[in-house]
Amino acid sequence: MVRAISARLLLATVSTIALSVAAHAQEAADTSATSAKNVTGTEELPVAETVVALDAITITANKLETSAIDAPASISIVDQEELERRQPSDLSDILRGMPGVEIYGGPRSTVQEPIIRGLTGDRVVVRVDGARANMSVGHKGRFFFDPEVLKSVEVYRGAASTMQGTGALGGVIALTTKDADDLLDPGQNIGARVKVGYASVDHGLTTNGMVYGRPSDNTDILVSVTRESTGNFESGDGDKQPYTDDDYINGLFKGGVDINDASRLTLTLQRYSDDHQLPAAPDSGAAVNATSNFLVNRESEETSLVLGYSYRDSGNDWVDAKLNAYGMRTDLDEKRVSDGRHDERTLDTIGLDGNNTSRFDLAGRDLAVTIGGELYQDSQEGRRNGVAVSNLFPDADMVIYGLYVDNNLALTDALDVTAGVRFDSYDLSADGQRSREDSAISPRFSASYRVTSWMQPYVSYAEAFRAPAMTEMYASGYHFPGNNFVANPDLEAEKAKTWEFGTNFKSDNLLSAGDAFRAKVAYFQNDISDYIEQQGAVMGSAETKSVNVPEAQIEGFEAELSYDTGVVFAGLAGSRIRGENTQTGANLSNIPADKVSVSGGYRFVDVGVELGGRANMVDRLTRIASGDEVPGYATFDLFASWDASETLPGLTVNAGIDNILDHNYQTADNGLYEPGRNVKISASMKF
Repeated sequence: MVRAISARLLLATVSTIALSVAAHAQEAADTSATSAKNVTGTEELPVAETVVALDAITITANKLETSAIDAPASISIVDQEELERRQPSDLSDILRGMPGVEIYGGPRSTVQEPIIRGLTGDRVVVRVDGARANMSVGHKGRFFFDPEVLKSVEVYRGAASTMQGTGALGGVIALTTKDADDLLDPGQNIGARVKVGYASVDHGLTTNGMVYGRPSDNTDILVSVTRESTGNFESGDGDKQPYTDDDYINGLFKGGVDINDASRLTLTLQRYSDDHQLPAAPDSGAAVNATSNFLVNRESEETSLVLGYSYRDSGNDWVDAKLNAYGMRTDLDEKRVSDGRHDERTLDTIGLDGNNTSRFDLAGRDLAVTIGGELYQDSQEGRRNGVAVSNLFPDADMVIYGLYVDNNLALTDALDVTAGVRFDSYDLSADGQRSREDSAISPRFSASYRVTSWMQPYVSYAEAFRAPAMTEMYASGYHFPGNNFVANPDLEAEKAKTWEFGTNFKSDNLLSAGDAFRAKVAYFQNDISDYIEQQGAVMGSAETKSVNVPEAQIEGFEAELSYDTGVVFAGLAGSRIRGENTQTGANLSNIPADKVSVSGGYRFVDVGVELGGRANMVDRLTRIASGDEVPGYATFDLFASWDASETLPGLTVNAGIDNILDHNYQTADNGLYEPGRNVKISASMKF
């Protein structure tokens, strides 16, 4: 019966729903506003704060603090409230159901890679508190983070190189951690929080402790330590999935000093470490064997430091500056169980990025001019038993710098125009290999027009540029029995040209006083020249090599809707994406299946209780580059939360059941099955 629910049919209705609801928005808003004035003889709306809660602020769109619903771009933000609802243990838990986004690598948390609009790896820029997280190596994963310390996760879908730097062909994922102000209550100068969580599917236990405060009027500090330990989880058929256990510890220090009323200095230091047994290719789903997918003891460590400075004087429109200096080291250490063979991979990234926005009044029109730049270096090193090995993780360095200017002009009260351009240059080198350098100019343009107070169509065009990854260019030597890597130092950089046509819908007091409706609907087309694709990594092929596909095209439709009255809340999202080699007509890899997600719930405001559920429906995946099609699936979750402060001050309880029907399924073309029914509960106490 689940399969009878066609994800494609539901997806086709998303845009119709958005348009039909919005078409009545103005009339309903006027009626609701009039009714609100007659309720108990006051004009105040009882849940007007709901409107503010829905309008999350984005900084990925243009480096300015802009309401995401007003930005002419496809942006989704998972805020702190939603993170608490989901009780995530990995990236998949956070991004599940988001349109245009999937997770590759399976359910092992340290192996996951995000896919945005069919693009993954270095085509997605990942930033953690502003620092670039650039680790990308086959089969090994990219995300090493602690969900407990996250304040928000922002996802920008679409080409974003102009503002976010080289590589952002698919988009950007920006993770922001909590600081003291997020936890301190009004009038409080020092506090602490203890949290404990349990998940039944893998008997996972998570504990977190935080202390935070304001030692003086102009300083703030937060210290957090998290420990999570899990066993092997059960899939929907009741079978234990081997080597899916994990054990990690994460520490975070975050502090800030308000130098004066205009300037602020911040320091963020974070260290993540985990230790578990995995197959050598943990994302493939292949069983452990003695010829290719060996069992290894793996330790993953990531240390990052970000020093930030900001200056904003409300009396000076010329200077609104931000500067980040950062460093990140990622170490993957594997020892083969059978014979002790020792493989090490290390990536060091150091970088500096900054920007300044100057604001002008042009005959009553607001113009914001942002000028910025970025310089960073990646240095990678691979060792096997202490000896450099070119196929493992070739010793290489990449230096990239970029400069950009972006202009945002309100031409009229209804028409906003943005135009910008970026220059990027890279220099790649490796021991014993030919070095490469190249540069590119990436322009962008967007225009949005507020037709009515509730509807804002927009059009955008952006180009993006990605230098070849060091492993793509320089990997050579043994891959698996009968197959060798072949270096390709002649790889050209990828270049993307993306058109997007969308509409933002925003209406308050739509159906009742104080409610809020928000929606984003968009169609995009991304034409990529010199698309880099790995070829030959299959049994029967003698060599694996990264090559340029002359022309590739990815196009699709996305929609995301939300409605909130303060008591009732609901959401609907869906996406449909297609990608092909335009010369041969062959499918591109990593193109996700059609999907629709539905969520909703009810708040019992008087007692601080919230109840709700989610449904995630995914069509079968037939448009794949190689292999067999993947069956579709549908999962259903329930969640509940209780703010128990009136019973016991500081206590909050969250509970949920993921995959309540215990469905046995795989996502994308991952080899491992996902977790079955999972009962989760967590409790936090603030002091």
